[in-house]
Amino acid sequence: MKIWMPYIAAGSGSDISTHYLAAGLKKFGCEVIKQSFNRYFEFAPWLLKRVTPPADTDIVLTNSWNGFAFIRHGARMVTVDRLFVLDPALEPYKSKLQRYYHQYLVRHFVRQSLNHADAVVAVSHYTADILARTLQCSRPHVIVNAIDTDFFSPPPSNKEPLLNRPVRLLYVGNLSARKGTDLLAPIARVLGSRYELRYTSGLRLAKNFTNSPPNLLPIGRLNQEQVREAYRQADLLIFPSRGEGLPRAVMEAMACGTPVVAANVSSLPEAVSDHVGRLCPVDDVMGFVNAIHELTQDPIALNNMSMNARSHAEQHFNLNRMIEEYVVLFEQVLQKSKNS
Repeated sequence: MKIWMPYIAAGSGSDISTHYLAAGLKKFGCEVIKQSFNRYFEFAPWLLKRVTPPADTDIVLTNSWNGFAFIRHGARMVTVDRLFVLDPALEPYKSKLQRYYHQYLVRHFVRQSLNHADAVVAVSHYTADILARTLQCSRPHVIVNAIDTDFFSPPPSNKEPLLNRPVRLLYVGNLSARKGTDLLAPIARVLGSRYELRYTSGLRLAKNFTNSPPNLLPIGRLNQEQVREAYRQADLLIFPSRGEGLPRAVMEAMACGTPVVAANVSSLPEAVSDHVGRLCPVDDVMGFVNAIHELTQDPIALNNMSMNARSHAEQHFNLNRMIEEYVVLFEQVLQKSKNS
């Protein structure tokens, strides 16, 4: 099976998911050609309609924002929606420019991709449901997103006991309103000096953090090895996002044995439950503070939760499981094409 994976490189988690999916498909025995395009094509993907695909391509695997641009004669197109930005719940957290772009361009792009795709995939049940409801279309196939649980793994030795140091909290992701990062400073301020909340900068710098408490500490942009080490060193991942497809940071942290305190919104309940962390009401600073206090009062219980998190990630977010589901879907699409 020959798979062409054209994608617009945005420097986001979607790019990382594309890389892992391509590598996994190759290990499974598929021939994969991954081809990236400049991010400026995101605003005019139709310009990519003349790109020549690899010879004898069986499957074109695309992103829903631009999948329509890669429809090619003789090949079947499967498109994936990783974050449905037309979700009405996300509207309050967009700029005017983003609202215009999403409603008048992305909506049109996604509809074209869905209308021409041989199969549509969503990375979570929430994404599948909200996409179908908002666009009044068939519910996509759900293939839950996954990570490399061999790479993202617990530390080789136990962490230093909590009694001898501050509690280490971590946020990984972009600094945006949708991600809820405006809540990090208030959470850190209420928690006080016994807690350290470290955060990455992602694609955006920390210039919007002014008058931050001294226990809110930037650690910059990290490569994959560095972010794995940050997960391993943290006692909890803090994730106050207001809307997600299925966030890589939550899956990666749990694979490293780090429990998660997240907002109870969109797809996050599909990943986080009481045996691997806590879910808090959206925008509730004291809800996060109380959950963090609860989970860090008993080191033995926290250690047990860490082991639960690792086990949960191995079972539900395993990359091999995801690859097998994609291959089965591709085979079904190809067989249907032969029979039609």
